[in-house]
Amino acid sequence: MNIVRLHPDSAGQRDEGHARARIFGEEANSLYPGQAWDDVEPHMAGDWRQVRGDSGLSWEQVRAQARAAWLVAQLHSDDRLRDNAPVRLQA
Repeated sequence: MNIVRLHPDSAGQRDEGHARARIFGEEANSLYPGQAWDDVEPHMAGDWRQVRGDSGLSWEQVRAQARAAWLVAQLHSDDRLRDNAPVRLQA
């Protein structure tokens, strides 16, 4: 039986760096509340060396994943997600 990995390790790199980037992106919403991505991203890029742990992934390699997690966390913040609000159709 052949096992196919969807995300093969690059040079033996585990997925831990990618997971850390996603967590970092989510947490950036509370670290930098109310700020735009363009303002937050330079801080995150500078902090990545401390956050990445033993991962050898650069900020450029994980930036998109961190931003996606940041966007999802923004959508789930209390002041943005209003799925229970009534829908009013204009006649």
